[in-house]
Amino acid sequence: MTSQSTENKPAEPTIGIRLCQAYFVLAMLVALVFGFICAPSQFDYDISMIRVLLLMAGGSVTLWLISQRANSARAVGSLTALICALLSALDHAAFGAYETLAGYVGQTATTGLMIVEYIGAIAVAIYLTFSPQAKRVLCKPPDMEPGSPDHHGWDKPLGERIRKLEFWRDLLIYFVVFSLLGHWAEMLFCQLIRAGVFMGGYDPSNAMLWDQWLFPFTAEGAALVAIVFILQPAAQWLLKKTGNRILPALLLSFLLNMLICTGIDFTTGMVANQDYQLWDYRDMPFNFMGQVCLQNSLVYSIAATLIVWVVYPFMDSVLHRAPRGVTNAIAAGLIGMYLFLAMLYFVDITALRQ
Repeated sequence: MTSQSTENKPAEPTIGIRLCQAYFVLAMLVALVFGFICAPSQFDYDISMIRVLLLMAGGSVTLWLISQRANSARAVGSLTALICALLSALDHAAFGAYETLAGYVGQTATTGLMIVEYIGAIAVAIYLTFSPQAKRVLCKPPDMEPGSPDHHGWDKPLGERIRKLEFWRDLLIYFVVFSLLGHWAEMLFCQLIRAGVFMGGYDPSNAMLWDQWLFPFTAEGAALVAIVFILQPAAQWLLKKTGNRILPALLLSFLLNMLICTGIDFTTGMVANQDYQLWDYRDMPFNFMGQVCLQNSLVYSIAATLIVWVVYPFMDSVLHRAPRGVTNAIAAGLIGMYLFLAMLYFVDITALRQ
């Protein structure tokens, strides 16, 4: 029994595996540095963005899979390295990425980075695909078991759920996803204003909203976190207090959501929008101090109530029916992508130079 267990145990990481990890870490650090020094308005949504997001997502997933000794790390790592190298070559040859990068770090450094990238990508792909050592180390089959055997879902007390690592992993997924969805929801809301469905105005020249469509709206991500910690437990409490009668609990939950959403909106306005440079509701009916208005409060509250009662329970049940390996890989990929987007959009060193 002991001999068989030893044979099935993955081998210790080799120098080749460590070099593969170092390649992805270095490549991702270079991408983050580029996001740090690049002005958001100058980073076009073209092949460069596709390549960087693929690198950050695929690299993060590969590093996670290698840490788990998963055999799928070989395929994910090889494909990520090769596809990113091909996209990089196409970007440099046809879309002027070489000149853009050279303008920031110089031609010598750019050439060196390209050589390291291409040679490293080919070496990583060859090693992960054909090396017997890689096959011995990365040999664990994918974890396809659904969820957690002792999963505490959305309908369980929050105090029990926060003790589980899966809760925080899922919360991270929700934060990133809703930060991006919030941007697109804002775009849709402005289009509905334009179509006359809602009252109000919008800025058609806002490049952050209309051109940089992966700009994370962290307020929406934070709102989802608030829903998980405050509004959803409150809805469960109201449901219990009303004898599990859906309609009264739903109505009370909506009123509570409206009070909290309006309060957050008003507090944010009084802190960051005193001169109305972010929004101005003074011309809207039923507004208060130009910081909040009835129309927007109703929209926020309906959205929050829908998320509390439908969207969040559905997402939670889907994630915990999905294979653990898939959910963990999704979380790793989203972390990688969000790190780059945050570095690009929230740390604008070019503005400090002006």
